[in-house]
Amino acid sequence: MDKFNFKVLMIIISIIEFIVCATIYIFSENPAIFVIENLLVACCLSGTFTTITPLFNKIFNELGAEMYGLTGFFIGLASFAGPVLTKLMIHEDSDYLIVYSIGGALCLVKFIALLFFDENKQFVFKSKRITLSPPEDIGGITTNRPTID
Repeated sequence: MDKFNFKVLMIIISIIEFIVCATIYIFSENPAIFVIENLLVACCLSGTFTTITPLFNKIFNELGAEMYGLTGFFIGLASFAGPVLTKLMIHEDSDYLIVYSIGGALCLVKFIALLFFDENKQFVFKSKRITLSPPEDIGGITTNRPTID
């Protein structure tokens, strides 16, 4: 994000992802192109993860790292759910075309959303962190009362 605009970079990444989703089924018989397309997807994912961290810090201020961690949790959950759903949904080779079509459609949705996204807009997000107060002795009873910062 230091040298490139986030929006432009993410649009480029979404275009590459869409092209891969549109052509991976066609080139699945050619091992060299199939490997290249899978490497492109890996590069797009790593580019997304790298550029989204500073954006989370910009949007959520001091909670940016926590929001990125929450995103990482859902990415991990998807990594487990993806193979299971693939096993349940794909019964024939033609079913892969449906899966890649869904991926391509999601890339288009991301592309359209990016057209309306403005990274320079001032976000109004007031963070409220719930913490536990230090223990207090009240008549021999120790309590931890939640407080809101």
